[in-house]
Amino acid sequence: MPASSSQNTAPTVLEALAGLVHAVRFEELPADVIAAAKARVLDTLGCAFGALDSDVGQAVRAMALECGGAAQATLIGSGEKSSAPLAALVNGSLLRYLDSNDYYFSRDPAHPSGNLATVLAVGEWRRRSGRDLIAALVAAYEIHLRLCDFAGDPSLWRRGWHHATNAQFSNAAAAARLIGDDAARTAHAMAIAGSHQNTLAQLQSGAISMIKGTAEGWVAKAGVEAALLAHHGVTGPLDLMEGAAGWAANVAGAVDFGALCAPLGGRYRLLETSIKPYPAVATATAPIRAAIELHRAGLPAAGEIARIVVRLPAFALATPSAHAGRRYPAQIESAQHSFYFCTAIALLDGACGEAQFAPPKLASPPVKDLLAKIELQEDKEFTALWPGSAGGAVELQLRDGTSLTHRCPYPPGHPRFALTERELTEKFHDYADRALTPAGAVALRNAIYDLDACDDLSEFTRLLAAGDGAANNKTRTGGSHVAIDKIAAKPKHAV
Repeated sequence: MPASSSQNTAPTVLEALAGLVHAVRFEELPADVIAAAKARVLDTLGCAFGALDSDVGQAVRAMALECGGAAQATLIGSGEKSSAPLAALVNGSLLRYLDSNDYYFSRDPAHPSGNLATVLAVGEWRRRSGRDLIAALVAAYEIHLRLCDFAGDPSLWRRGWHHATNAQFSNAAAAARLIGDDAARTAHAMAIAGSHQNTLAQLQSGAISMIKGTAEGWVAKAGVEAALLAHHGVTGPLDLMEGAAGWAANVAGAVDFGALCAPLGGRYRLLETSIKPYPAVATATAPIRAAIELHRAGLPAAGEIARIVVRLPAFALATPSAHAGRRYPAQIESAQHSFYFCTAIALLDGACGEAQFAPPKLASPPVKDLLAKIELQEDKEFTALWPGSAGGAVELQLRDGTSLTHRCPYPPGHPRFALTERELTEKFHDYADRALTPAGAVALRNAIYDLDACDDLSEFTRLLAAGDGAANNKTRTGGSHVAIDKIAAKPKHAV
């Protein structure tokens, strides 16, 4: 396979990106990047365990098992095995379903932890090390988030494309790297993926259907398949990005190729991602926290509240989560993507976890009473901070003329308002204990912290299902790792 589209010419954009993917070396990663990568593995796997009983989770698992195929990679929760592409689909859908995995805002948003589904499946199949997984994950985050920064006129979303479209390149690149291919085949893997996996934004507009939860998982599956095709010699259009009929002109509208392909330098975009404390759309995280703080301070009786003003950056007000049709959501997907509902339920319950999106909550008369009083308004301070932060505020205007307000310029989980290790641990155990048993969850958590000591990921993935984790538990008693008997006594992370 040729190293470039033609001899004696400059590399194409995809070739340059492939070079960046292979330039990430575990040995050269700063300690804070390695720690942040482990934190995101912990958080993302926790989100996946929380979705095991979901309708989407059960459906994609059934589909994978019905299709059969080589037993290459583990399905999270059940421990069953499927092909690497189908495992990426199943696990990618699980980790995304709750809408509680990490995020990033720029021209377009991203949920870059979706790349974990690919690196976990291919890493296990190819029996790579934990160090290989971390390096591939850091590289995938970098490619994915650079596209969020430098592609789109004005953005993919406003051109009708879902943000999972950017992930097609990072997933294919990470898969190719872990399969063991060089930069040349990695570029072809990205070219193949980018030719086919552009995702329409309609899947997250209007009344949200179940397929929304599979967007990143589907792209992960296709990324693995693209890498396999390239591995076996299939070529793609290496000038896919810059060609006249290519991705930049016809999907993105415009791409800053120079910035996209700049050398790595000392900046790692993984460190700039945010971790969610709540299973809701990222732009609702700040108003949720503001509403919870107002609840903690003492919520007035519903009859005393005349109006509830939710203040947001201008960008957020132009998203489907602000649409009037989301005021009274009928299903969980729409409720999680409703500024109205997320604010109302957080005010009433002082929490925003799984229980707050149960069907009885959606139909609750007290919730509906508050929903009718909510108004969404732009806040210029938050608009000025965007996209560096998705701030939010909630103001309760009372019938006696007074008001109560809480402002949250940086949402919890933002790099400037990071979740503590305790909060991360509690969130993980809230989801994982039910699936693995508390002892099994501790075993997996400890294995994640020790990923750089793992020489064979097939040993690590044994801990993704109940049984092995409990049998092999070696709970730590020192350092910052929280013992399982202490976890049980802690309050839930969402309150």
